[in-house]
Amino acid sequence: MNFVKVEKNTQSAPTASQLETAMTAVGGTNVTVEGTNASRKVNYSGTVNHNTFQNKLEEIVPGKKTSWNFIWADALTTALSIAENHELSDFSKSAMLLNSLLAATQKKVTIQISSADLTQLKNSKYRLCFAKKVGDDAYNVVWQSYTNYLSNNNFSWTPQYQLFGSNSFQANVQVDVSTNLVNIGLGETSILDASGLLGPASTGGPSTAITMLNQYGPIHPGVNQISTGIDGKTVTTPIYVAENQIVTGTTNLTPVEKVLVWFEQNIVTSTMFSDSRSNYVEIDLTSVDSATRLYQNGIWTTP
Repeated sequence: MNFVKVEKNTQSAPTASQLETAMTAVGGTNVTVEGTNASRKVNYSGTVNHNTFQNKLEEIVPGKKTSWNFIWADALTTALSIAENHELSDFSKSAMLLNSLLAATQKKVTIQISSADLTQLKNSKYRLCFAKKVGDDAYNVVWQSYTNYLSNNNFSWTPQYQLFGSNSFQANVQVDVSTNLVNIGLGETSILDASGLLGPASTGGPSTAITMLNQYGPIHPGVNQISTGIDGKTVTTPIYVAENQIVTGTTNLTPVEKVLVWFEQNIVTSTMFSDSRSNYVEIDLTSVDSATRLYQNGIWTTP
């Protein structure tokens, strides 16, 4: 949870209602406010631009931004502090900056399983599975599949991707990465040249998408993403392979912060699928950083 303290300077701190309205308007979620007219603390989730919030507050409350003092405490502030105060040619300090920036964009789901359901699932050899959405397409790759789940399970990820191409999409088999892998971020493009080699990523394409410029010919674009599993291990595995081949030209792949969670027998990480999963729960984290779901009596609920 992040927070900002808004302290009285030339006039009293805005009311709780005004602060909540301003924070919600600029993308903050799970907003709570505490304090008095001298100082109020706004707790929130998500990544919020400081200037945008302060400008929005000025619109809502009669006065100027200089009427109050703002003290921010979020992952973005930590990252900016590192960038401003340290020489980033130092590897350790660069790593600190990267970790702080990633913390600002981390998403996490907690899966709780009741005791009775846990016993039944284990006895029947069910696996806990996760899939990630890309664009408007259906989920089609098992991002991770676990047998070592317990009563409380944390699964998290950050927006770190790899682009690849595959010669095939076939349900019920594991992804076959046919090209080289390229590290890539949102708003970047990689060229698949006529030889079938993906070039290094460069700036270009929609800011919310990964772009492949295909000069090779028919290929199934695919995306890997990093995740930290319920076992605490951080790995990079496929989240998507296009079911249909693309021909030459540009293709945009847009990861969406939604995950599918379900239990299934005899399925492993990186398995492709083309039919709907049974008894699943879809968790939408497009406007929040974390969410919890409970599996009890064979039913998914929000505790």
